[in-house]
Amino acid sequence: MSRRANHVFIALRTRYFMRPTDSERGDVPGWVMITLMTAVIVVLIWGIASKQLTDLLNSAFDKVSKQGG
Repeated sequence: MSRRANHVFIALRTRYFMRPTDSERGDVPGWVMITLMTAVIVVLIWGIASKQLTDLLNSAFDKVSKQGG
């Protein structure tokens, strides 16, 4: 069987005999892990620098309100 015929056979077998849910499932556990890791990082940063972040936001809001008023 030639290389081209082998590729065609694999493509046809994949297209007609695999269920769509098998090929379109994606990487759900990977996305769950990324989401959890991001949440942990946000909580850690907020826990370490909450006072500085609050001061930074208050300062920014004060500057905007002074310029607009």
